[in-house]
Amino acid sequence: MKSLIEVYQDSPETADMTDKQLMIFRSAIKLFAKKGYKDTSTKEIAHEAGVSEGSLFKRFNNKEELLLAILKPISRVILPEVLTELSEADWESNYSTLHDFISILVRNRLEFFMANIDVIRIFVDEFIYDEEIRKDMIAEIPAEYLKNINASFDRLKENGLLINWNNVEVFRFIFSVIFGYVAQHYFLFNSPKWDKVKEVNHLIDFIVKGLSPFEE
Repeated sequence: MKSLIEVYQDSPETADMTDKQLMIFRSAIKLFAKKGYKDTSTKEIAHEAGVSEGSLFKRFNNKEELLLAILKPISRVILPEVLTELSEADWESNYSTLHDFISILVRNRLEFFMANIDVIRIFVDEFIYDEEIRKDMIAEIPAEYLKNINASFDRLKENGLLINWNNVEVFRFIFSVIFGYVAQHYFLFNSPKWDKVKEVNHLIDFIVKGLSPFEE
């Protein structure tokens, strides 16, 4: 999976930015994550970056355009690559059990979230609370990746590793549990002393038990 730095370097919204514009971009991410998009002014962003407010508007017409430059690459590249990683896995060679697969999936996703927590916080906040932003983000996800996730789950079911539920339910179950963990410890509360290793192991066990095949 690409790092966010690589994603933004390749994105049409943010490619070829000058050093000054990059400072503005990073400052916007920092302030949006800390204060929220609606409570952050372009003047504050410029001040944080150490540039004039006019420098901001040379690249971005307004604050919303700056926000979308942060968020659109997440929908267009990062989320699709999360799904692609599922479909490209060599199940039989690398994942002989559902626990193996879920363990790799969860640990990789959490590692990415923690490395990019500010951008993820902005994405989640705006995706949940702003309907127009949510529509824009969903529209950015290439349709072919939604097909890939279905193929991945179908393959697991054929190998007897995954419960025979609707694929939308399976997807929602996995990622709601992961996002719930991230939201609790990084968005809603400051939990510096929790046992991360123990909780992640419990999270993996919980998902595996919920999605393991059973006699119906």
